[in-house]
Amino acid sequence: MSKKIITDQFLIEEVIRTAKLLGRPPVGVTEYQYRNLATQRFGSWIKFLSEADLHWKADLGEGAEIRNMYIEEVRQIVHILNRVPRTSDFEDIREVRYYFKSLNGLLEAAGLEKKNNGYWSKKFING
Repeated sequence: MSKKIITDQFLIEEVIRTAKLLGRPPVGVTEYQYRNLATQRFGSWIKFLSEADLHWKADLGEGAEIRNMYIEEVRQIVHILNRVPRTSDFEDIREVRYYFKSLNGLLEAAGLEKKNNGYWSKKFING
């Protein structure tokens, strides 16, 4: 039985195809089955994405409509559930991390107030 050889070019083409399907680069093995191999071959996940001309995090101007959707979702969670959103409140926290770098980045973008103790207030700074 012959073993299939996976080329660097195949890895790059596959991650580009996957990114087009997702609307963003894949993050974990569940989204890109060759992540560990690509990381090993290229030295890091970020270097691999760079070789594929993809970015690990969204540029600030990218995905304004998606960003606004998540900001509105934060506001609704605070208004309806009367609490600060958690990662489990979002269908795809990986997408949140792609656009906002972290849940904290989203909460900040939504205008929630961060307290001195590191926790978030349910009050909005700008609205």
